Amino acid sequence: MHDTMTRSSPTTTRQIHIGRLRIDSVAADQAYVWKSDTADVERDACYILAIPISGCMTLTQCGETKIVRAGEYVLLGQRGSTALSAAAGLRLLMLHIPATELRGRLVSVEDHIGGRFCANERMTCLLVDLVKGIAELFADRAPPNPQALATEIVSFVALTLGAEDRGAAIDVRNTRYQLRRRIFDFIEKHLGDQNLSPRKIAESSRISMSYLYSLFNDDETTVGQFVQVKRLQRAYELLVADPKGHRTVAEVAYEVGFKNVSHFSRSFSRHFSIAPRDVRQVGADPGAAARPARDRKVAGSRGFGTTYWEADRLQETA
Repeated sequence: MHDTMTRSSPTTTRQIHIGRLRIDSVAADQAYVWKSDTADVERDACYILAIPISGCMTLTQCGETKIVRAGEYVLLGQRGSTALSAAAGLRLLMLHIPATELRGRLVSVEDHIGGRFCANERMTCLLVDLVKGIAELFADRAPPNPQALATEIVSFVALTLGAEDRGAAIDVRNTRYQLRRRIFDFIEKHLGDQNLSPRKIAESSRISMSYLYSLFNDDETTVGQFVQVKRLQRAYELLVADPKGHRTVAEVAYEVGFKNVSHFSRSFSRHFSIAPRDVRQVGADPGAAARPARDRKVAGSRGFGTTYWEADRLQETA
């Protein structure tokens, strides 16, 4: 997501890179305005979690206005123009999260845009302290194992968003949401099944293939892309947790449902900008993580490469 900033006085913005994530630390001495430019969403494909540390700000998005106070957060989306404004003294953290990361963890992530639901107070406190602490600790140096830390940060963001009280708003899509939740849980439980297919997923919930595809279109992804991201995330967690190599890369690949190790390695390297074997080396030698990692380009639906469900198999109908 491109953005432009209007400054009526000196404003400093410091970028902190945590693996594939980026935190912008903003300090504005006087009035501050931030505006997004979503003309090239496909290339950027990210969400922004905005957290005012001091002062409060006004969010204007899709014609609606909301006040976000210090210690709160708001998720900014990719659709429509967005503007943040604040008086003097604003201290703001903006966490840039690749869209595929949240879509692979949270049902109907778009529903949470703009603070639509009531946040869970305790989870919010933990999340704000986490992001603030990470920005302070690693402002001048890379964390040990930045990619693993990025994974944990995104997981906690998804957990916090998922804890929001959806009952505080009239959600006409509640039935659809519950169905998506069941489907996501089914996929999570069957990631290791190499024969997991869209048809099997649809049959588990007794819905048609076309309706299954429409559910994933809510988050601008496909069934195959979603499952592949989930498998890569699971593989990353297994590799990081096993720095001594008790399981080979091939064993991990098969455990998370890949049929071909070479395809797994290529997909993993493309998604995380690091080879599976190197993730294990970083876990065994934290000092290696201090070396800069390549910034991963997170693309839209075309950025995943070909999964084994692509082409005619994805055209199956009930």
